[in-house]
Amino acid sequence: MGLDISLVRITPHEVDENSHLFVEESPELFPLFQSYVCKKHFVFSNEEFDAEVYFYTELAYQRKGVISAFYTDFTNDVCLTKQTQVAHMLTYIDAKHKADFDTFFVNQFTEGQTVIIIGW
Repeated sequence: MGLDISLVRITPHEVDENSHLFVEESPELFPLFQSYVCKKHFVFSNEEFDAEVYFYTELAYQRKGVISAFYTDFTNDVCLTKQTQVAHMLTYIDAKHKADFDTFFVNQFTEGQTVIIIGW
């Protein structure tokens, strides 16, 4: 699996079936978005369960363009919630992708409303 960086807006309702984060796997979101916690029912071929989730809509997506130090200085499967974290992340974007990242991630990030999801 490769790098995935998404800018998302937390929403009070489901936008599509796969746009959610599990509350138990994203504790960094609870202080800012506890009022957005919802229950979602999951049905798989071998199990069925309810879980607490945050729903979101994706605003921007990037799958490449970071320097190698990014993978040691950032944590996999984490959400960034602070403007300072997002601005700092710009220093890890390579020259080819820096302007787009600044436009679509740094400038569109609104603390308390949007989140950066990082995974690889």
